[in-house]
Amino acid sequence: MKRKSNISSAIILLLTITICIVSSCEKHDDILYFKSKCVAELNGQTLIDQTPFNIGPNSINTPSLIASEYTAEFYSSLSNERGGTPLYAVKIKLFVNNEWEYLTKPQSIKYVNIGKPDDETASWEYTQYCFDNKISYATILSYSGYESEIVKEGAFEITSYDKEKRTYNGKFTLHFSKGTLNGEFSTN
Repeated sequence: MKRKSNISSAIILLLTITICIVSSCEKHDDILYFKSKCVAELNGQTLIDQTPFNIGPNSINTPSLIASEYTAEFYSSLSNERGGTPLYAVKIKLFVNNEWEYLTKPQSIKYVNIGKPDDETASWEYTQYCFDNKISYATILSYSGYESEIVKEGAFEITSYDKEKRTYNGKFTLHFSKGTLNGEFSTN
């Protein structure tokens, strides 16, 4: 009798997990994708980040927003089509003075001179300086030349959220050498 109960419990657990996974997905062109997505525009070109549903050790679900009281990190890998080869990787790191402030107020991103000429400041050096001094920043990695660029000016705003469910909707604008990247995202 105990074995039957364990098997029934295992089946119910598997069904529950399956329902949770499938409900966090949507289908496009007969391919299942996670609901989290980012759609952006750069110089008239539409870019998208929506990860195909895949469970495995190497699967990375983007876009993502990692949120805590005083910091938030947003990541997105943008391509020409869903599940396509990434063209740009966007990273936005926010630091705020008041708890959860970035959830209710738009945040600006401005390049800060760290004492070296701009052309001599490495991306890793700048991001480390910003991290150490709690300065918000953004970087964009162009996969075509594997070059990481520090965003000179931008904005990030959460438009709606549910902290308990870890769902966030928002938008961003980032100015960099290739133009202005405007995006909207939802993370589920």
